Amino acid sequence: MKIEHSSVHKRLFRYTIPHKKSFFLAFTLLLIATAADLLGPILIKIFIDDYLTPKYLPLQPLVWLASSYLLLQLLKIVVQYFQLLQFQKIALQIIQQIRIDVFSHVHRLALRFFDNTPTGSLVSRITNDTEAMKEMFVEVIAVFIQNGVFLVGIFIAMFMLDVKLAFYCLVLLPFIWGLMKLYQHYSAIYYGQLREKLSQLNAKLHESLQGMSIIQLFRQEKRLRSEFEEINDEHYKAGMRNIKLDGLLLRPAVEILYILAVILVLSYFGISVADSPVKIGVLYAFINYLDRFFEPVNEMMQRLSMYQQAMVSASRVFDLMDEKEKNPVMTGEQKQGVQKGTVEFRNVTFSYDGVRDVLSDIS
Repeated sequence: MKIEHSSVHKRLFRYTIPHKKSFFLAFTLLLIATAADLLGPILIKIFIDDYLTPKYLPLQPLVWLASSYLLLQLLKIVVQYFQLLQFQKIALQIIQQIRIDVFSHVHRLALRFFDNTPTGSLVSRITNDTEAMKEMFVEVIAVFIQNGVFLVGIFIAMFMLDVKLAFYCLVLLPFIWGLMKLYQHYSAIYYGQLREKLSQLNAKLHESLQGMSIIQLFRQEKRLRSEFEEINDEHYKAGMRNIKLDGLLLRPAVEILYILAVILVLSYFGISVADSPVKIGVLYAFINYLDRFFEPVNEMMQRLSMYQQAMVSASRVFDLMDEKEKNPVMTGEQKQGVQKGTVEFRNVTFSYDGVRDVLSDIS
């Protein structure tokens, strides 16, 4: 059974509800750190346009500007540390709860499920897949929230500097959005294949180790090696497809958009110089903000690969948690007891699934 991403998002969100106060604190710290970071170029712009360009260099205002800049940078560093610490603490607590829920649910499943499901696949879901989910909370969500707020702040600062040019820069957003959606579409397919092959590798390895005595007794080493090599080769091919996709659509494509944005800004200032003098401080601030804008975009694009891994892993974990066939339990209050001490099996055949016999004609 395949779970849609929207359903996975809702279920993951439910795990965050008990931590809403901690999330509020982390988000408040994030806003403070973002504001401190974005005010830096504004102070440098004031220094260039109001003091350096007109060669007006009074000591007291310059000391005030320099002190304010240093204090903002120090505030940003300190607040960012506690903000990241808070986000990661929440993430680890959520994954801790998910692992306990999965482990407890597996213990309540019927024996037929374990007869039909390789043990290695279960181990992979409870360990590898929950670890990938942890990376999503620790790396992806924290980075997306932080950089999302930062990008909004950058555009606010751009509009404060030059409204017309800021509107021109908004043209870049559809291209960035399209690039992210294209990457998300293909990486979802490739990472699903990669996680599935990893699960098959774990299952094959676990079964081989568990049945080693039988494998060696019947001289099946070559056959098992051939089967393992085949799955391993498929895992390698899936990994290479991911690498090629990352190499094409992550940093190189974003770098091209960044170059186009710089050309746009320089062209705008080059054309406007005929009507009015260019403010060097405003030009510096815009180029600085563009550079700061595309670095978070790069980070978010790179985290999309982790996001895809985590969504595939979360789907596999929730698929396991949605398994309905539970272990039968005793009903009623009557206590069961042995009346006679003789048990006999005569021509017994037994199967969990009704297809493959576990016991055949046992007496």
